Amino acid sequence: MIKRLLCSLALFVISLAPLPAIAWGCEGHQIVALIAMKHLQPQVASQVNAILAASPVASTLRHFCRTSGLPPMVEVASWADDVRAEQSDTGPLHYINIPLNATRDKYDISDACKQGCIVDAITKYTQQLKAGNDAKTRADALRFLIHFLGDIHQPLHDETNGDEGGNCVPVEFEGEEPRVTNAQKEEYFPNLHSVWDTGIPQSMLASHDMTVEEFADFLDFRFRPRLQRWNSGQAADWAWEGHDLAFSAYRALPANLPRDINPQATSCSDNNHIAKRLADLHMVLGERYDNVSHPIAEEQLTKAGIRLAALLNAALGKS
Repeated sequence: MIKRLLCSLALFVISLAPLPAIAWGCEGHQIVALIAMKHLQPQVASQVNAILAASPVASTLRHFCRTSGLPPMVEVASWADDVRAEQSDTGPLHYINIPLNATRDKYDISDACKQGCIVDAITKYTQQLKAGNDAKTRADALRFLIHFLGDIHQPLHDETNGDEGGNCVPVEFEGEEPRVTNAQKEEYFPNLHSVWDTGIPQSMLASHDMTVEEFADFLDFRFRPRLQRWNSGQAADWAWEGHDLAFSAYRALPANLPRDINPQATSCSDNNHIAKRLADLHMVLGERYDNVSHPIAEEQLTKAGIRLAALLNAALGKS
């Protein structure tokens, strides 16, 4: 009970500040980077540190997450979220809006990338990391990749159900009832997206009573037999994988939601006031939802770390 109260308190504090959505939260992105570090080739690990040191993060940049006392690669894991206030055009690069009812055989993923998306961003920054002409270009590319490999493995960053990737789905979580945080835009907190971004990782850490370092060790050991099998694919494959898991995240909700009403919706007031309508369902996420979401989150965090290491080894390692 105390652990759940602490997790709820953390979510409440986060909700008070006007901050951007942070996929996997501070803890999740740090876990991804920590797992990746375990699987970098030694010379690649040295290059990663050298690239980051050659063009440090601006001292004036406001950091949401803790950045002291962590390895350089972990320190910058949430830099891409921090910098969004200064580079608003990077916002759409954190996700891809594949309609929830879409299937790979009938949907062209490029349709979701016309205004930029995470799949194209991973390709772009991988090339800049390999062939960038200056220190800042390469360092920024590396920082984006460290973050985006986490984002693309957060299932609600790979879908839309006409609800802003679950941002317009009010839910009660850890005893906290959803409340209106922006009346004009009809936004609520907690919502399904925020639960996956921050609530679930924090809840898992609390239930195991572990630090991010300990949890990264735990996941890396737990899934070691599967790591080689997960060490493959391209960004589009990972997006479809996350999209399919997002369907499970919706299906496990304690109420049936309509599928893909106006997937182009850009506000929680769209779709005939979708957030208000869904708030009337009074959805409560409890132990049954944990039983579905926690295993998915654990596997996705581990996959993200393994695939980030593979990407960096391929980009910076010896051919």
